[in-house]
Amino acid sequence: MKTVKTALLCLGLAIALPAMAISLDQARSQGLVGEANSGYIAVVGQSSPQLEQLVAEVNAKRKAEYARIAKRNDIAVAQVAARAAQKLEARLSSGEYYQDNRGRWAQK
Repeated sequence: MKTVKTALLCLGLAIALPAMAISLDQARSQGLVGEANSGYIAVVGQSSPQLEQLVAEVNAKRKAEYARIAKRNDIAVAQVAARAAQKLEARLSSGEYYQDNRGRWAQK
């Protein structure tokens, strides 16, 4: 009986945890992450494992896309990322965070 309860608890947690994951838009609008001046996202304040996972996933996807664009245009990935940072900052909503050229966080 105890084994069945434990199994059901584990199953419930396995189903519930992915549902608790935060999206990039939610994290950005809550001021948890912001657009870094590098073209990637970063945690603005206090971090958590959930935020670190989100940042790693988003940045890995961005890095892959930047690499494809750089290869197609025969330019450096850093150039693509820098241009993306400018475009991403321009698209932010009021109150969302971005990193200025000196690395300071500011709200739009």
